Amino acid sequence: MSGEYPRKRWTILGLAWAVFFSVAMAWYVMPTLQPNILELYGITRSQFQLALTVPFGVAAVLCIPGGMVADRLGIRRAASLGMTISGIGFLLRSQTGGFPILMGSMLLVGVGLGIVMPNLPKLVSVWFPPDETGLATGIYNTGLMGGISTGMVIAPFLPGWELGNLILGAIVILFTAAFFVVVRDSPPGQELPPTPLIEGLQRAVRSKNTWVAAFAVFAGLAGMVAIQGELPVALFETYGIEPATGGQIASLITYGGILGSLTIPTIATKLDRRKTVLVTAAVGFGVVEFPVWLTGNTSILFVGTAVAGYLAGGALPIIMEVPTWLPRVASDPVGAQHVGGASGLMTAMMNLGGFIGLPFIVGPVIDMQGYTIGFLVAMVIFSFQGILGIFFTLPELTD
Repeated sequence: MSGEYPRKRWTILGLAWAVFFSVAMAWYVMPTLQPNILELYGITRSQFQLALTVPFGVAAVLCIPGGMVADRLGIRRAASLGMTISGIGFLLRSQTGGFPILMGSMLLVGVGLGIVMPNLPKLVSVWFPPDETGLATGIYNTGLMGGISTGMVIAPFLPGWELGNLILGAIVILFTAAFFVVVRDSPPGQELPPTPLIEGLQRAVRSKNTWVAAFAVFAGLAGMVAIQGELPVALFETYGIEPATGGQIASLITYGGILGSLTIPTIATKLDRRKTVLVTAAVGFGVVEFPVWLTGNTSILFVGTAVAGYLAGGALPIIMEVPTWLPRVASDPVGAQHVGGASGLMTAMMNLGGFIGLPFIVGPVIDMQGYTIGFLVAMVIFSFQGILGIFFTLPELTD
């Protein structure tokens, strides 16, 4: 079947990966540089946490309308518009006039993500045959994870905050220009299928499985963003580990998670034990990472965090596959034509979790009880996605 699709699909996938990677990388230089940013902008820790996570909140609000933008502009133009807006946000972040400047620039990043997130996966789905869509989606999603980790690693090596942001913003815009020039909405002779998004959302809100999955990804991102957003500075303030090293340690959560996302779901499918593997991966992250945190030993932190990240990375892909299974569940109202609506609801809830977890739940706990209790709370929240997975009603693979 893949012979019917142009080889150009791999170039398109590579460009989609590159722009998602570059946006995530530019965004996540912030956790490692938290002490510097507090001083540069004259802001509090709570204000920093809000600025770091606000792109998730904006994307949660805009990801469904962002899908509708593509219906008018086309996927290529809509995604390019979103990426350009994010790039401008990073360019503006080079200014250090106080909290409004930082917050405004990150709001722009969120607006861009709200347009990009629902549209790049559509592009992948239309350019790849069904037997390659899973692989292509998995590769594409590693762009976000790899970008987050790389941002935390490269942050100490930027040539200053102002010039560094100008470089990062320029990289995003250059990849966007290449994307706009090369990419087309669909292969020659193929039309994009109509997407009944509103009808899909109406079906999704009546689906127990969709809501279980939506709250699961909400919990997963709420816990993970809180941990990654604070781990570099926490290692410095608690154990005296330099922020550059702390950023490298924190990056192993998503570097390890890339491997986990590509292998653990496959294991779950082969064993036909998706619920069991989901619980093991989600709960196992905290079971490994919390005692690793308590040691304060750099070597143990490097190795243990990589192992914990591997487990964490396997949970989200299993949950995000739920919409594709729903049409095979007789009792579920979501049909094949409504999968986009279910995915949209889940994406909105996932981003909402990423926004709320650090500034409104874990951050205040850290302020009152310290990093150890705060991280414990974050890991419990993250593990909740595995507990929720028990309540899925899913078809057997042999159905």
